[in-house]
Amino acid sequence: MKIKILLFVLLSILISSCSAQQSNDVLVNLEKSFPDSRYLAAVGEGDSKNEAEKNAMAKLSLIFESNVDVNQTLNEHYSEFSDDENSSLTYEAQTTKRTNVQSEQKLLNVKYGKHGVDENGNNYAVAYINRSETSFIYEEKIANNNSSIFAMDNSAEMSDSKIFKYAAYNRASEMMNENIELMKQLSIISPNTSNFSDQISKYESIYRKKGDVASSIKFVISNESSKDVVNSLSSLLTSKGFKIADIGDFLITSTMKFEKVDLGRKETFYNWFINIALTNAQNETVFNFEKSGREGGISESAVFARTKYSANESLRKNFITEFNGYLNSLLGN
Repeated sequence: MKIKILLFVLLSILISSCSAQQSNDVLVNLEKSFPDSRYLAAVGEGDSKNEAEKNAMAKLSLIFESNVDVNQTLNEHYSEFSDDENSSLTYEAQTTKRTNVQSEQKLLNVKYGKHGVDENGNNYAVAYINRSETSFIYEEKIANNNSSIFAMDNSAEMSDSKIFKYAAYNRASEMMNENIELMKQLSIISPNTSNFSDQISKYESIYRKKGDVASSIKFVISNESSKDVVNSLSSLLTSKGFKIADIGDFLITSTMKFEKVDLGRKETFYNWFINIALTNAQNETVFNFEKSGREGGISESAVFARTKYSANESLRKNFITEFNGYLNSLLGN
């Protein structure tokens, strides 16, 4: 029995020693295992292997781009002391600074290497990118996107429909934006990669054509629309380069309703409903935007104000996304 216990203790020590050594290998030998000439790599830490890998991935993303948000808080404290003869007032101030580093990069071909656990139970993992292998993947994806971009450009040139032209240029713009991000990442993964200046020049031409077509498309907003709807739609459409006019290519009619409802509770509730219809020159409804919701609370005036805000916020947040869906449908998908 004593021999079994002794073996168990020795085995535990051995495993602990190996884990600690492995975690040290992950941290200390990163450059040895993943030389910068061949890899981009980062070490992550966490309570589990999965969390360590997520942290490693986040740190790897920061190599490409980071957004740093610094919040600073001032804590003040006054202390007063007095007796029959003397009094004193002391002041202490402490500044607390919280720094949050985030990245919105989406990386291709990320892999995970060594995983280790130190003597305190902290997990370590490596996220890495093989430069030569990954650069080929990026180049292939950029080339495929370019084929689609220039196919959209060609489709737009051949069409007589202004809205179809805009839809094609809009889809091309989305892919061009994606490609520009891929090119930026590739320039870090493979600094000696080819120059993309010729492609960027072509992209700028397509961006200009998109802007020209957008400015030629005019929307008429029905006089029956509420002021909030008119303001929101005018802002959203003009931000995309479209025009608002008295005579145009499309007529927008809208309905925004607020209805008090009795749910048998002491709180006050209001339902809200929005419908926005887009009609073309042939008097065909080609796009319909519809949303609804409910707000509740104690104060009726506060609930009604919140209801109106929710309805308008839904319009501002969702209209362009769903309108883009209509544009994509014109392209066949």
